[in-house]
Amino acid sequence: MVLKRKRGATLGLVIATTFLLSIVGIAIVFFCLLLGGARELQNATDSGNLNVAKQSLRYPSLNVFGNGNLDLSGPRLQEVQTNFSQDKDVNGQLDLLTFNRCVGQVMLVAMNASVDNGPNNAAVRNARNLINLITDNQQGIGTLLANKLATDHQMDLNFSNLAQIASLRMLSNPNGYTNTTTAAKEASYMVPSTASNLVVDPGSIPPAFLASDPGFLTNNFVNQAGGTYLKGYSFISIPSITDNANYPLMGVPLCPTLKPHLISLTDFNAQRVSPLPAGGATASRVPPNSFKSGGNGLDGHPQLTLGSISCSLAGSLTSQYLANIPCGFIVVANGNGFTPTATPGLVQVDNNAQGLIAGAYGGNGRDIFSDVLMYNTVFVTADGAMTENPQVIIDIQNFKAANPGQPVPANLANALDGPSPKQTYADGIQVNETPAACTNLNSSAGAMNPNSQCIANLPSMASVYNSNLPQAGAAGTLTGLMDLEKEKAEVIDPRPWGGPALVSGVNGACTGLKNFPAGGIPASAPVNFGTLGTLGSLVSGFSAYPASAGAESQIYSALLLKINQIKPKISGPEVQAIMNTPIPMGSIMFIWMDDSQGMHVTTAAGLPSWINPNNVLPDGSTTTALTGAQGVFRSYVDILDEQGFPSPWDCPGGPASYQNEMQWTNSSGFNCLQGVLRFQNCANDGGQPWKCPC
Repeated sequence: MVLKRKRGATLGLVIATTFLLSIVGIAIVFFCLLLGGARELQNATDSGNLNVAKQSLRYPSLNVFGNGNLDLSGPRLQEVQTNFSQDKDVNGQLDLLTFNRCVGQVMLVAMNASVDNGPNNAAVRNARNLINLITDNQQGIGTLLANKLATDHQMDLNFSNLAQIASLRMLSNPNGYTNTTTAAKEASYMVPSTASNLVVDPGSIPPAFLASDPGFLTNNFVNQAGGTYLKGYSFISIPSITDNANYPLMGVPLCPTLKPHLISLTDFNAQRVSPLPAGGATASRVPPNSFKSGGNGLDGHPQLTLGSISCSLAGSLTSQYLANIPCGFIVVANGNGFTPTATPGLVQVDNNAQGLIAGAYGGNGRDIFSDVLMYNTVFVTADGAMTENPQVIIDIQNFKAANPGQPVPANLANALDGPSPKQTYADGIQVNETPAACTNLNSSAGAMNPNSQCIANLPSMASVYNSNLPQAGAAGTLTGLMDLEKEKAEVIDPRPWGGPALVSGVNGACTGLKNFPAGGIPASAPVNFGTLGTLGSLVSGFSAYPASAGAESQIYSALLLKINQIKPKISGPEVQAIMNTPIPMGSIMFIWMDDSQGMHVTTAAGLPSWINPNNVLPDGSTTTALTGAQGVFRSYVDILDEQGFPSPWDCPGGPASYQNEMQWTNSSGFNCLQGVLRFQNCANDGGQPWKCPC
């Protein structure tokens, strides 16, 4: 009996132990499943949170260029659309990825304004206005993006779209995963003073700015990931423009060349305070770059809810930008006219810009004035007999006086130069008449002392001496003349008729500019001696004049800087193509860059939608290259041997001159305008007639 009792006790102990071990085993199994489920939950949360960081670069975005419910309205929306339309992302809007691009554009505008305030500090005001478009407490681009990245439902979708793909099998609840919880969804401002996704080309920065702040690049940029990037969450100091309180400018670190990656909760919490707080209900004026997500899962057996937290930092793996003003444009006007100075408007040229009109020289080469009458005196009797030797007429008169009524002997008649038949004209000579002494000074109606007998016999004279008659209007009309060309035409046109030439319509009628040699033109050149200029040739032409060479260098450098700000690191051939573009007189051309970064020089008709030619208002200072008054006598007007005349006029018409002008009106880049370049040519006639003799 004792043995049976011992065996029974042992069996009970075994059963109890087995039951206990089974309970423990089952608990261990459930615990392992719970741990595995928690791991699955954490992995799902991590994947969802990484997708939040990845998608945050583009979604949510600010709807400022599309349709429907826009995030801005009124004048602020219009200014954002005008200035930042070319900064938009592939989604057609502004987002975290392109935020630094907007910052870089504003930074260049602010630099331009800092070194060139313009009249009444207009450039400074405009630069600060752009900063305000980004950092306004309520309606700034940065503020709106920060709010969206913290609270927008798109962030929940970015999380759940990936996190809910995961199945929590070890929790025996494949569909037991929920969305991000509001309590866990937060943003942070990680890795301050590290690289954004914005690179700057030093060639885009005004040299005067770097000269005034030599440490700017060192203080505001960091070498990271194989490049030199703008520091994020670091105040950009631009003298006279930015300040931490009212006009702060700051980019966002975006870990260039890296994918989004997980970070610790401790690090995340340490940087939750915005480096640029907005005050009030709005947390920040600069967007966050890291995000916390929370998820939960329900265990299907014990009905236990598990929670997980994940934090990640955004990374711009391949999307890096050069700081530029991509919407920028330059206006080039070839001719005198109007540039807006008070309110935005249209750059214009006046009615003279396309050129003036003048009558063309009609001598058909050498004529009676430029050969026979230029060098000789032709003596003409009342009946039209003529000779260059007055003794021939005297001999005939002496014979007739001694032999009244007798025909003039053939030898005396044949001594006349003409006309034919010489005998008839010799017999018609009167004994007591005095023949007219005809020269190019008295043989035209326009002469100071015209001789009617000489004028009446010009056709016969041309025939006798095998020459030509000047033909009024035979060469037509010259159009598209520079002011200087019109003076030349007006001086030479009346010369075949003996003149004098009194120039009209030149003084005060400045025109556009063509190419022409600074040192003068050869005598064989036609009246219309200028040639169509290109942008480069018109600019460089001012370097040939001592008075304008210095200003030409400044303007050329400013032009290249502004082109480089539109397209940084632009190639030499691209710049040359711009400079080789023809700029006709009277034209208004625009230099701009398309979406594919191709550079163009077009009229207003060829402009893209984001450039409004009626919204031009430069806000900078003006640099003027003036050649100074340049003489025209014997270099452009009244040239020796011109049109067959040894000296068209012995007496020039006073101190005639010309002057070329190139004017550059700088602009900061506000409303995308980089500057207005204008050319013109002006002539000033002396006001006295050009004549022979003096």
